[in-house]
Amino acid sequence: MSEIKKEEINFEKEIKYLDLIYTDMIEALHQKPDENDIEGMRLYLDNIWGVFNRTVIRVNEIKNGLQKENKFKHETWNPPA
Repeated sequence: MSEIKKEEINFEKEIKYLDLIYTDMIEALHQKPDENDIEGMRLYLDNIWGVFNRTVIRVNEIKNGLQKENKFKHETWNPPA
């Protein structure tokens, strides 16, 4: 019997991006100002939008990296009748 070797899957880049996303989100949540400070709330919301945009970009990079590494086959084999 032939032995099937399992490939080791390494997700170092993806874990790094997910750690960055987590850190950005936690820092953004802990910087919430007093609700009565209108200028502080405006700056807070601007910061939240920046974190959101970086998160979207990083998630897209993770997805593209996973798809590129797996080299999915998007074709079918249809034998003649």
